[in-house]
Amino acid sequence: MTGVNYDLLIRGGELIDPTSNRRGTFDVAVVNGVVAEVAPDLPAENAAEVVDAQGQYVTPGLIDLHTHCYWGATYWGVEADPVAARSGVTTWLDVGSAGAFSFPGFRRYAVEASRARLFALLNISTIGLIARTGELGNLDYCDEEIGAVVVEANRDVILGIKARVDRDTTRGNGVEPLRRARSLAERVGLPLMVHIGLAPPELSDIAAFLRPGDILTHCCTGQPNRLIDSESVVHPFMRTLWEQGVILDLGHGTGSFSYTSAEAMLAAGMPPDVISSDIHQLAVLGPM
Repeated sequence: MTGVNYDLLIRGGELIDPTSNRRGTFDVAVVNGVVAEVAPDLPAENAAEVVDAQGQYVTPGLIDLHTHCYWGATYWGVEADPVAARSGVTTWLDVGSAGAFSFPGFRRYAVEASRARLFALLNISTIGLIARTGELGNLDYCDEEIGAVVVEANRDVILGIKARVDRDTTRGNGVEPLRRARSLAERVGLPLMVHIGLAPPELSDIAAFLRPGDILTHCCTGQPNRLIDSESVVHPFMRTLWEQGVILDLGHGTGSFSYTSAEAMLAAGMPPDVISSDIHQLAVLGPM
């Protein structure tokens, strides 16, 4: 592409590009918002703007697998664009902020209004995360029928189903909300993400609903449903699920990460498959 006038040339940074298995000092040229050339020592005179990236990493846009970006309509939501602009995260997966009743608003006021790319997991609870917790406490809200209708109307955005399954969200309903989430996921042919934390339900009961390709988030939690026992040994049933293809997601947030759990899992050769932020209003300026 010699002689092309670049809109932007990023020079001298350490490129890390897993898709091409390329790492090293490369220049990156951009034309009309698209990467046009990647090579060492591209000519700066061909570029309208030059950015000196020496001493910095240059990567493709990052993907965050666990976010909450339905600002103003949910307890947890943040706006994606201000964070995306300073973090390099260009694709956000919102996990369960919206349920079937609130998804049309999420699509219009978050997905369509953001410059960052937003996708979603649909909450099995039709009210989503409008409040801090408790969305699975009323089984009338765990409506598989309307959930399936909303998924079919929004398959370009909805990539899976989400259920927060812990003591506070279920409010005594046990694994019944999770059973309905499992049923919906299978009905629409999408993966299921399950949040763990406080018991009940117990981790072993939750794990029975996980299938290969599903995602267990907060996998390094220090809460009672942690993946390790009192001797810091990974539960055998969780290792089996992981070996079968259940995806372990970090989901740091504010109270969902424990060094003890993380170190035990690393020592066992069972690291998280994905490092996500669980970005939300209580985490964005805090430990996350």
